[in-house]
Amino acid sequence: MKLKEKILIALLTLFAFNGARAQENERIDVDINLIKVNVTMNPEHYRQLMDRYLKADTTLRIDEVATVYYGYAATPDYAPDLTFPEIDEAISLENYEKAYRLSLAAAKEAPVSLPVLINVIKLMPHIDLKGNLDSYLNIRQRLEMLIGTILASGTGIRRELPFKVISEGDMMVILKDILEVKEIIGSSKIGNLDAVKITFPTNSREHILYFDNTTHEQYRQHNP
Repeated sequence: MKLKEKILIALLTLFAFNGARAQENERIDVDINLIKVNVTMNPEHYRQLMDRYLKADTTLRIDEVATVYYGYAATPDYAPDLTFPEIDEAISLENYEKAYRLSLAAAKEAPVSLPVLINVIKLMPHIDLKGNLDSYLNIRQRLEMLIGTILASGTGIRRELPFKVISEGDMMVILKDILEVKEIIGSSKIGNLDAVKITFPTNSREHILYFDNTTHEQYRQHNP
């Protein structure tokens, strides 16, 4: 299967979110710097969009979800290197109910973090649905919104159309959990882009995917 087909299948089959169901030639033009300026200038509007996103409002347009996701980097809460070791500890002890509760709390602290949100999804098979279904569906819908938007931000297979993310962790979720790469062979810098060399389980042919993760890199420069 060609890399382009693999990405297209992810776009077409993974998501139920109509606004972010991108077709092969339907992309959104994401100017992260402009989004961040707009969020800084219009914080109340951003809070309204965030409130709708937190409620998993499926009437949000894809450009509004893009504002929620990329605009988060303009807020004081943006902390792309934030980790939650207590969740890993609970999972290692097979205390999945605790890990689920901690993951829901983490999703409040880091509401657009793909690693945090997908952790909730991965834990679901290990816990009782009773009493947890609403929270699970909320997180799933939010995750679908975000991933659909990121996949619509570029093609990933062309340097001029990279997938745009706001954290390295988000990039890893796209690679490992969404595109389900077999191996990340390595990565290199081409200008401001991360060129990630990968293989898929179906064959050993190497591919390169391009990501724009400059937002996280700029954060690290200012927060060493």
